[in-house]
Amino acid sequence: MAPVKPSTKSKSSSKPTPSKSKKSKPHATKADQIKTKPSSTPAKKKQRQYTDAELGIPKLNGIVPAGIQKPKGKKKGKVFVDDRESTLTIMAMVMAEKDGQIESKMMKARQLEEIREARAKEAEARQEQKKARLEETKDSLRRRRKRKLNVEASSDAKENRETTKSMSKIKKRVSFG
Repeated sequence: MAPVKPSTKSKSSSKPTPSKSKKSKPHATKADQIKTKPSSTPAKKKQRQYTDAELGIPKLNGIVPAGIQKPKGKKKGKVFVDDRESTLTIMAMVMAEKDGQIESKMMKARQLEEIREARAKEAEARQEQKKARLEETKDSLRRRRKRKLNVEASSDAKENRETTKSMSKIKKRVSFG
């Protein structure tokens, strides 16, 4: 610590002498210091402490799916409009978009229906071809059978005639023993 100067005041005299007051600065009391301190230095306002949520600081180790996050300050997908004209224009835009989607869905449905019809026609044509082939094979098999039967029948008839002739010539003998 630095050495302290001894005070010039004596304990008996509380008032300073006029000659000394001119040369030395008057000492301020504690009450004066309190009053003069705020006026001499400008008062500082307390700075507000913001919370993490107000500052938008993300929470650590927290997982939030992308679809769930909402834009800050307003609800997702909501547009609030004050005047009627802008509301009508927004509604017209939305309806036009919906109509376009509905039309595209209808066009897609028509195309799918056409594709289904074409596939059904192709399947019918294939079935008709299969039936035609089957009928042809059946007819050819029937013809072959008729030919074989005719050939066999004619050969059988000849054999029958020949056997009857030969049998008539051969007499059967029966002996009892």
